[in-house]
Amino acid sequence: MQSLVSRLASLAAGSVAVCALTVGGVSAVSSQGHAQASVLLKHQSAQAVVETVDHTARELLLREGNGHLITIEYGSAVRDLPHVSPGDKLSISFVETLGADLAQPGSPLPESTLTTARGYVHGHPRGVIASFRRERAKIETIDLPSHTVSFVTEDDTSHIAVLRTKAMQDFLATLKVGDVIDITRMESISYIIQNDTVAQPAAPDATAPAAAAQAPVTAPAPAAPATAPATAQ
Repeated sequence: MQSLVSRLASLAAGSVAVCALTVGGVSAVSSQGHAQASVLLKHQSAQAVVETVDHTARELLLREGNGHLITIEYGSAVRDLPHVSPGDKLSISFVETLGADLAQPGSPLPESTLTTARGYVHGHPRGVIASFRRERAKIETIDLPSHTVSFVTEDDTSHIAVLRTKAMQDFLATLKVGDVIDITRMESISYIIQNDTVAQPAAPDATAPAAAAQAPVTAPAPAAPATAPATAQ
């Protein structure tokens, strides 16, 4: 069984793994006097069917079309999302990015956040969860030829990373020992319930007389929501 676990609601401060800085990236931005970099770690899309919904463990078990199983973990902080039930067909998109930014002197410690949203895509219920896990770190050593950096995070944990992407290598070249940086890992998962459709209000007829165009339009009653709470990157 292949398991893809996204702990989107676990926002307690944790270590930034060395591998987080070594995964391939595709983009970078920088400006004079304020160095920063951002890389795309992962962007995956999949079609899946909900196998089970565990309200106690707050987990969803999904099965992709190729038979692979995906486990989605979500915490009590995840609210205000469309409910899914076993048998629902989902279209899923998962994005993960890593950013590093030179911290400004005297700036407050970065805070981790979790945001959720819901809406509709062509009448299909859609949910989005985005987790921003942020940490501050101090640069201890830099080895430009080997693209290696060591740093200490606020929990006094030491890390050594080999930077594999040009974006992060260019960012490293702007740093010096003693610099303080803010590291942000963003994980976002969005899903569309393909088998559930909510009727949308009909647009007024542009050719109708003015009086008729101004008459209120009664929207069809929305379809009954799925009965099992939960959500799904």
